[in-house]
Amino acid sequence: MTYTVSLNGADNVGKTTQIDLLPSHYTISKVGGLHETDMKIGKMHRQGLLHQWWWESSDEEFACSIVGALTRRYRDAMTDTQSAVTVFDRGAAMFEAVSVAVIATKRADHDLDEARAAFYAILKKFDLQVPKERLDILFTHGGGLEESVQISLSREEKDPDERYRLYQLLLQSEMQRQERSRVYDHVINIDARSSIGDIQNELRKVLLQHTENCLFQPMLHKLDSVYVISGLSESGKSSVAEGFCSAFGTAQAFRAKIVYFNNLISEKLGRSIYSLPEKRQAQSLLHELERFSNDHYWLRLITIESMHRHVVARWLKTWLGHKVQIIYIDTVDIKRFERALITPEAIASQDSLKRERGVEWIRSEADLILDNNATFVDTLSNLLQFEEGNRRKG
Repeated sequence: MTYTVSLNGADNVGKTTQIDLLPSHYTISKVGGLHETDMKIGKMHRQGLLHQWWWESSDEEFACSIVGALTRRYRDAMTDTQSAVTVFDRGAAMFEAVSVAVIATKRADHDLDEARAAFYAILKKFDLQVPKERLDILFTHGGGLEESVQISLSREEKDPDERYRLYQLLLQSEMQRQERSRVYDHVINIDARSSIGDIQNELRKVLLQHTENCLFQPMLHKLDSVYVISGLSESGKSSVAEGFCSAFGTAQAFRAKIVYFNNLISEKLGRSIYSLPEKRQAQSLLHELERFSNDHYWLRLITIESMHRHVVARWLKTWLGHKVQIIYIDTVDIKRFERALITPEAIASQDSLKRERGVEWIRSEADLILDNNATFVDTLSNLLQFEEGNRRKG
């Protein structure tokens, strides 16, 4: 029987991002919001009618529809014999808070106590029970109610109207009441210093403790570093990566071009990875790196050459922090032309494509701009010194 988990929290706290970063494995099922899992709610969402229904349906219709969708979602999860763990984006407790907040928003007095009583009366009238997950995790942000609401509203793509502002205030008030009543099994507070990767590893620690599933180890926990090596054409990326990995030996280091991992991902997807938005490309690469490092558990270092898409590199750095080191190989044109086996015109054409993909942005955000204009020995020595410094810091 699958172990059910829900991730809950204020809007825009980062629930969906954290679910997406959890390990990608056939025994871990990640279940999205009700608009993704319920036929009725999903149809209204696709037709652009969900917002209207959300606010114009009767309290009874709204509550019964939400509880019915939750019940079906939970039933489907429990009949899934393949998944050891099922993680829901928002769980029963949060949807109770949502229902109470919606009812309160529609009331003239916006009274949460009265709205809560009305919601429970509907459950009793129609003999409904809200299915509860085994582990409910709550994400919070901000130092108090006002700050939390303000953070949520500031992350909206469009300027929220007054009704939505009121709804957020009521929803988060109700969820804070639930938190004080210990409705949630675990609370993870996200403060200004928390990185996405820090929160992900804290979440995995909680999941590992409760599910005893070893897949929830910290991200890339077996690896010391992933070196992303970028630069213009014929700058020496492959030579530097080969020399760097040779210094550690095949028992510790693995060298690959980005196309190696992208081909593995595309094969699993059944379509090109480049058909995905760049954030999804980065998530897919992260999951593939996790699979690879778990299968090759003896490795301590991986180099990835020829990554020129700066958005993908930036996301990896955001999630993995110092574990990812972005290296830009800087070589003057005359040196590149001398070393190349292709014409200067061909080099210029390849450079143009790399610039379109953002290679110069990678240069501006690199952890190290590695000068490759002297001897190869000098270049490799500088990179090894950089790695040694990272090891000491780490």
